[in-house]
Amino acid sequence: MDLVDLYIEYAAESTDAPAIYHRALGYFVVSSLLGRFVRIVTSYSPRGLAPNLWLMLIGPSRIARKTTAMELAVNVVRAVEPSLIMPASFTPEALYEMFNSLNPGDAVVWVKDEMGGFFKSLEKKYMYGVREILSSLYTGHGEVRRLRNLTLRIPDGLYVTAVGTLATPPHNYITEEDFESGFMNRWILAYATRRERRLPLLHKSARAEALFRELVQELKDYSNVLASMSAPIITTTKAAIDKLEEYDREVDHQLEIMEQTAPGSLFKLYYAETPTLLVKLSVLRRLARGDLGQEGGIITIELDDVNKALEDLMVFVEGARQVIDDVQSSPRARPVLTEEKALERIVSYIASKKEQGATYSELLLKTRILSKDLKEYLITLMEQERVVCVKVTPLRGRPSLKFFDSMYRNIALTQGEQITPEVLRVLLK
Repeated sequence: MDLVDLYIEYAAESTDAPAIYHRALGYFVVSSLLGRFVRIVTSYSPRGLAPNLWLMLIGPSRIARKTTAMELAVNVVRAVEPSLIMPASFTPEALYEMFNSLNPGDAVVWVKDEMGGFFKSLEKKYMYGVREILSSLYTGHGEVRRLRNLTLRIPDGLYVTAVGTLATPPHNYITEEDFESGFMNRWILAYATRRERRLPLLHKSARAEALFRELVQELKDYSNVLASMSAPIITTTKAAIDKLEEYDREVDHQLEIMEQTAPGSLFKLYYAETPTLLVKLSVLRRLARGDLGQEGGIITIELDDVNKALEDLMVFVEGARQVIDDVQSSPRARPVLTEEKALERIVSYIASKKEQGATYSELLLKTRILSKDLKEYLITLMEQERVVCVKVTPLRGRPSLKFFDSMYRNIALTQGEQITPEVLRVLLK
């Protein structure tokens, strides 16, 4: 039995919350305490993919025991490494204070009960841009971001895990934009509508207490081993990598089908991220097995680790599908896009492209704003000096327009001739 399974047994002995919560929280505990010590180099993450997880427990209030389940996991983390716990506050001012208190490479565990208020606040003007900042935190890449009148300096290499709860129905809080921006696609969505069993109200288990002590001690021991290792190397057996690549190909195949049959599906965006999640879960399953110091700093993922991770991933993906179906079929779907929100959507995407810049066709595709409106919004942003436009003339082929965040003005001007708002209006007629 590995630590994920041990956690599931402990949690099931302690409360009657849905099994999917315990399963997801088992990974979350291992991710928070052991995952912070390792990185796995992939073709899409040469700096190393961190196995950090963001987890949201979704279910009806009082019935599903979301907070109870979450607190069990947080108590385990606190018993092993209390300094990691940080209550999550996502206002610009709170993020500013947090970044100032952290150093490159620090690990943080965010805990946020009842996230409905947070999602509601994303509709407020002062919260525009927060989705994008949190998304960049997930990757651990340091950068400088402007948010309102604050300059946020995100330390490089932060390792952030997060856990929160959300009441049903999801569409009361989550919007399509949360998925389209990429923010929600980073979360494991553990969704349940009821408890599978009921324990007595005054339930207390001596076995649960014994399992808690065993779990905490093993996590401490494994943490100490990993902390003593100098840059552990994560590798895989051939059978394990073949299984990971098989799943990656299957996802590509399914995405091609979805592109033809359901091009507007939000699930397509979420599903596209699951191969990366499978790698993370596989790493965590391996760490949960222990025996970490016996291969001279090399930790090898085996086929059984991937198979267990894949089995659990399928459960999580089905939960995400139900959440997305609820969001996309809700009365809140496709709200009217105000000019202010449209401008922020455009700026956020252009900023995400950094020194590469964004083409007009990319903006049409990614922002899903009509061409006639997009042109006017871009002109407005250029007049506000929030966006720079240049005309790039390649040695061969047709010239193209590229748009850059004003932060990259100097880089933009090395790539082409600057275009004024008046000229852009003519070019995009």
